[in-house]
Amino acid sequence: MLYHISAEKRHTPMQYHIARNGQQAGIFSEDEVRSKLQLNEFSSSDLCWTEGMAEWQPLGLKFSSTPPPVFTSATPMNPYAPPQTNIIPNNTVNGLQLASLGSRLLAVILDGVIGVALMIPLFIGLFILSSNAESNGEPNFSPVVIGLIGLSVVLFIGLVIYNLILLATRGQTIGKKLMSIRIVTHPEGANPGGVKTILLRAFVNGLIGAVPVLGPIYSLVDICFIFRDDRRCIHDLIAGTQVVQGQPPVS
Repeated sequence: MLYHISAEKRHTPMQYHIARNGQQAGIFSEDEVRSKLQLNEFSSSDLCWTEGMAEWQPLGLKFSSTPPPVFTSATPMNPYAPPQTNIIPNNTVNGLQLASLGSRLLAVILDGVIGVALMIPLFIGLFILSSNAESNGEPNFSPVVIGLIGLSVVLFIGLVIYNLILLATRGQTIGKKLMSIRIVTHPEGANPGGVKTILLRAFVNGLIGAVPVLGPIYSLVDICFIFRDDRRCIHDLIAGTQVVQGQPPVS
């Protein structure tokens, strides 16, 4: 009976968690790891961990053709200690690192700054219009004023369309793209598509936030939810999404 159990363990492919540049890259079999090392898709300095390992090790050490050196520790391992199964930090989802609070805040700020910047021609046009009204007693819609206002309208519409395309195809706005974070499905970590990012996450959430009196309270609570362990706001819970670090994989 024991022989059959040990034989099954020997034939079970080892699954390795790979980390690159401080970020989880995913889970791969031993053959996949060796293949990616040969193709230079993985580096010998990348870290790996699998069940039974006490700590993360460089791939070059774990998959070296020569026997790895034996390291001794001043503190001997306790053979009766419970196995460590929760090695992956809780700030990851399906091997993807959660976006930090700072990066998400900066992404929102960048989106706002870009939107305001595109409104500068509108502000200039309104200023000229106001100045003409004060001097002439009535507003004067000159070609310059109309052109400045029209330019801002066209730029803003283009910004909205571009952000909608980014959200539907990449789970990003311009701000999120600049901060290298993106929206993914929870818990799969896949591209959420336009229904989740635009309809549920933005439109439905915006409708709730627009409700008189209760809307502002909801919006405040929605923001505060980002301090949960999984960093999912209420609009993430509605859409079944989560924000993670990194650009979308190249298709």
